[in-house]
Amino acid sequence: MSKSVSAALWAVVLLAGSASTALAHHSAAMYDFTKNIWVSGVVKNIRVINPHMSLTLIVSNGAGGARAIDFEGHSVNNFYRAGWRPDLVRVGDKINVRYNPRKDGRDGGFVNGFVAANGREVAFRLPQAEPAGGAARSPAPSR
Repeated sequence: MSKSVSAALWAVVLLAGSASTALAHHSAAMYDFTKNIWVSGVVKNIRVINPHMSLTLIVSNGAGGARAIDFEGHSVNNFYRAGWRPDLVRVGDKINVRYNPRKDGRDGGFVNGFVAANGREVAFRLPQAEPAGGAARSPAPSR
């Protein structure tokens, strides 16, 4: 087999493999958008970049221990439209996060709103999400 045919075959295999991974990664089918849950924790990492944000929150389990929970969320454009700015949430801040849980029951989910350490709420407009200031809303986190 010639080198150019071999290289072309490898390119097709790599392209096909990466396409399925990319499609699976950007699917929101794993989240239950009919449920909204609030959780409080300390920000370990936050990255608001395209194609979507990622957040790791350290959450207390109530028995003196804690665990890291990974979340993902909207794009940079959606975050800006909702009122987020780069200095609003920092590593070490205690925040309240509203999210749609994973359908499989594992920790984490899709962020659809949060209350920053300074009390400012950033909420994405979702038909099934309770409005800002609703009964299910968590109070502003304390630092």
